[in-house]
Amino acid sequence: MQIAGTSLKPLEIWRHDVRTQDALDFGRSLAAVALRAGSGGLVTSVGARPRGRLILYERETCPYSRLVREALNHLDLDALIKPCPPGQWRHRGELRALSGEEKVPFLVDEGRGVKLGDSRQIVKYLFDSYGDQHLPVQLRVHKLAELSSRLTSYVRGKQDKARELAVAPREPLELWSYEASPYSRVVRERLGELGLPYTCHNLARRSPRRPSFVASYGRAQFPLLVDPNTNVMMFESDQIVRYLGEQYAPKLRLPATIRRLVVVLTD
Repeated sequence: MQIAGTSLKPLEIWRHDVRTQDALDFGRSLAAVALRAGSGGLVTSVGARPRGRLILYERETCPYSRLVREALNHLDLDALIKPCPPGQWRHRGELRALSGEEKVPFLVDEGRGVKLGDSRQIVKYLFDSYGDQHLPVQLRVHKLAELSSRLTSYVRGKQDKARELAVAPREPLELWSYEASPYSRVVRERLGELGLPYTCHNLARRSPRRPSFVASYGRAQFPLLVDPNTNVMMFESDQIVRYLGEQYAPKLRLPATIRRLVVVLTD
């Protein structure tokens, strides 16, 4: 497997080679973590494990989707993420067929045959099924959690880009990440903008799976992206974002009707 971006150095905003825009972007990402009091950065409960895949239809910038992703991290659960940004029809079409609408978040638990919309119901279901039924304080008062999650989206200042069509990979990408990591966030945002499906391996602090990750890769550094379609593995967020653009972003902006036709023909 081709390995790229293995430097252990994080973004140091005082370095002369760091652009001002990158430093500001990183600062906003840290502020987003603070607004949610680090929710999604620590495993707080590990119960029964799913018998099949968890599939989450979501948007990275959606405040309600964020609460579900945080719950997955608190419970040390992985999920196949199917981003549904504006202008992306492949996953939105699947979601419409499943739920009758395109509202996110929407969870499918294949092992139990459960399909759920509404972030409150999803979070409660996850903790009842795969945790100790006790929600962490950041998720306990849902109205307050919703408000702070909305503020997080505002402070982050990122919006899903409409009308961006990616080249569809044959297999979902794999991302080792955790919700409260500011480095992982920028990668998830790019995956979301491109509408790329990926399996998110959530390894928040105190995850019992972290030691095996370190044994396999020699470090506890996140994010790690593995693309089985190109046999590439890389650690550094800026290099991952650049790679995703070069490999999967469209080279031309196509009219909406043509983009929709391309999706239909390639499904």
